[in-house]
Amino acid sequence: MTKYNAMDIANYLIWLAKDKGKDITNLKLQKIFVNAKYLVDSKGAPLMDQKFERWAYGPVMYSVYSNFRSFGSQPITEPAGTYVYGSDNPLEAQFKKFDPNKIEDKVKKIAGDVFDALIDKNPFDLVDYTHSETIWSKYRDEIQKREAPDYENEELYKYFKSDSKARIWEP
Repeated sequence: MTKYNAMDIANYLIWLAKDKGKDITNLKLQKIFVNAKYLVDSKGAPLMDQKFERWAYGPVMYSVYSNFRSFGSQPITEPAGTYVYGSDNPLEAQFKKFDPNKIEDKVKKIAGDVFDALIDKNPFDLVDYTHSETIWSKYRDEIQKREAPDYENEELYKYFKSDSKARIWEP
C-alpha cells in the first residue's frame, strides 16, 4: 500500500464534494476522519506520510490548511494541482491537475464512507467532538501555548481501535 501525501487525500475529498454537490470548507476538510478509519481498518498501517498537528480547533494537517487557507470559511471549489519537480533540475517544474484515479480503490472506499457519514455535519460540532477526545483534551494547555506534540499514528490507531464510540464515522 502506498503512503499518500496529505494533499492527495484532501484533494480527493474536495473532488468527492464537488462530484456529490456538497460544500467542503477547510475546517470541515480537517475534520473528515479518513486517516483514523484507515488506521483502524488497516491495523495501524499509515495512510499518509505526514502527521496531524494539535490545534485549537482540533486536528490539522498543516500542509492542507496552508494550501486552502485563502478560502477562509468559504467552500473550497476545486482540488489543488501540484508541481512535479524534475530530478535533474530542481528549478524545472511541471504543473499537474489532481487526478482522482491515482487514489487506490480501497482508499476511495474508506474516504467515501467517512465523507458520506460526516459531510453534512456542522463543522463546529465536529470541532466539539475532537475536543472531547482524550487524545486532544489532555494537551489543552500545550495547545494554547502552541507547544503540543503532533498526533502519532500509533496513538490514533490505539485510541480509535479501542473505543468504538470514538469512531464518529460509524452509524
